Amino acid sequence: MTQSKELGTLVVVVLKARHLHQPSFYKQDPYAQVVLSGQTQKTKADPKGGQHPVWDDEFRFPVLVDAGKDQVNRKLEVSCWKDEQRGEDKLLGKGVIDIESTLKTGEFDDWVPLETSGGARGELYIEMTFYANAPPPLNRRPSKLRQSDRLTRPQSFHP
Repeated sequence: MTQSKELGTLVVVVLKARHLHQPSFYKQDPYAQVVLSGQTQKTKADPKGGQHPVWDDEFRFPVLVDAGKDQVNRKLEVSCWKDEQRGEDKLLGKGVIDIESTLKTGEFDDWVPLETSGGARGELYIEMTFYANAPPPLNRRPSKLRQSDRLTRPQSFHP
């Protein structure tokens, strides 16, 4: 079996979500899942996070030189799940990010729309930084969120 050559490391921060689908009356304990090149990583569940959970969890993924069949190594799959104490966890929504532009600019931070077959199901805020095994890009751009808004819930949220 041949080993694929690494292009660098993609650091993914799953910060928070908003307007998640809540299938029941009770506050849910949501968690996020991130998949790249077949490698899956999950955040911890946010107890009673409801529709507006906050995680601030960081994951590192190796980025392979080979984009793979159907660009599989260039698509970051994100999803939010309801942590079920009994039975299987329920999918709240999922989305896909093409990381090709992040590999060129070195950075990404934005809301990623989540959906299911039932339609739109909220958004997940993702920050990504790509560290190439080559010299870094010269310019860094500022985050779209103000520093004070990074880990806050919406004003109307009352746990």
